This record gives sequence, structure tokens and C-alpha cells, in this order.
Amino acid sequence: MVFFLLNIYIYTSMLNFLNKFKEAETTEVSQDERNILIAAILIECAKEDGDFSDVEIEKIKKLLENKLGVNSEKVSSVFDQAIELCQDSVEIYSLTKDIRDNFSHEEILDILELMWTIMLADGKIDDFEDAMMRKIVGLFHLTGKDSSEARHKASININNQS
Repeated sequence: MVFFLLNIYIYTSMLNFLNKFKEAETTEVSQDERNILIAAILIECAKEDGDFSDVEIEKIKKLLENKLGVNSEKVSSVFDQAIELCQDSVEIYSLTKDIRDNFSHEEILDILELMWTIMLADGKIDDFEDAMMRKIVGLFHLTGKDSSEARHKASININNQS
């Protein structure tokens, strides 16, 4: 009898969990939340080399405004919320999962290009940055070719801005 009741409890618990998961999965995130996610992963890229410089901060803010169309008055707010998200986030896995769950494949490729833009901002890629990008490419379920193309596009964009 105890075994039977335990099975019923486990079954109903699992059913409740799956129902909550389904409900959470169908909620759409706002454009501001999407921009915060993008800003957060760009911040993580900028921090990876241990030097989160003013140049990188300004570069992220410019990308938010110019590439994502964030209103200039909202840029600081989105950036500050992304900083908070990064401080609350323990690891990159949840951030990449949130992006995978809320963006199309093409949008993720665009985000990867923005990430390379930040990584290349100081003109060099150290071993930690390179390892992070390889890890993120895997977490986004992308290929090395996707990453190479995004890096090339980012490099061209940086050279055109010079």
C-alpha cells in the first residue's frame, strides 16, 4: 500500500512539474528582456579576459543602440539590468539556454557576431576568451564554421569602423 501511494505521489509531482514547465515555456519574453539577455552575454565576453574596460562598456552600449535598435535613453537601463543578471548568474550555461530558448537560429548567429565584436575590441584574443567562445558555440549548438564566419564578419565590421 505504501509503495502504491508513493508511486501516485511521484506521478502527480512529475505531472505538476511538467505542467509548470509547459506553462513557463509558452511565455514570450519582451524585447527589453531579449536585449538584456544579449547585453548580458556580451558583458560576459568582455569580462572573460579579466579586464572589463571602459572601451568595452562603450562598445557594448553602442552595439545595443546601433545593432539592436535600443533607444539611446534606454541603453543605460538595459546595460545596468544586464550587469545585475551577470552578477546573479553563476554560470554561462543558463544564459546560453535562455538565449537558445528565446531566439531563432539566425538571431543566435547575429548574437555570436556581436560577441566576436566584443572579443576582438581590444585587438587580441587570449586563451580564456578563445576557450569561452568555443564553449559558447557548443552551447548554442553551432558549428566551428558558424563561429569562424561570425568572427570574420565582426572583424570586417571593426575594420570598417576604424
